[in-house]
Amino acid sequence: MLCAWLNRWRSYRFEDEWVVEAPIETVWNSLVNVESWPIWWKGLEFSYSADKLPQGMEGKQYKTGWKSPLRYRLKINAVIRKASSHALIVADIHGDITGVCTCRITEGRGETRGYFFLDVRTNTIWMSLFSPFLKRFFTRNHNLIMATGMHGFTMHLARGSETA
Repeated sequence: MLCAWLNRWRSYRFEDEWVVEAPIETVWNSLVNVESWPIWWKGLEFSYSADKLPQGMEGKQYKTGWKSPLRYRLKINAVIRKASSHALIVADIHGDITGVCTCRITEGRGETRGYFFLDVRTNTIWMSLFSPFLKRFFTRNHNLIMATGMHGFTMHLARGSETA
């Protein structure tokens, strides 16, 4: 009973949308260049892929390290489960959080939208134990990180930096 209660508190589902005024190809090329993410995403300390994405991205891996606005750090590893060029990436993530991240990309009139779905649970002992008390802070932290990411990404594309 206690485990079920704690699992409920340590589970998170986030949905975010980024809208940028750029062609879908530019957005896609920047998103799959994981090594460039720390250039424009404040709080991302490192991001790399030993197998250099993209081409046939299924099975490829990347690692990220985050310093949150609330002063804690997360290390996250991802394995791409499914990818459809210029449209979709699904990654299984593990590390300090575990779950699935899905990114869908669509193009409209003069803009490209990125939809990010994150279905995760905390994996570190301290985060799991304190989730019942800190869930709203962890949620706020996620929202801040994503807003910072969207702003940085928009500025990055405005400078004409498709790849770093």
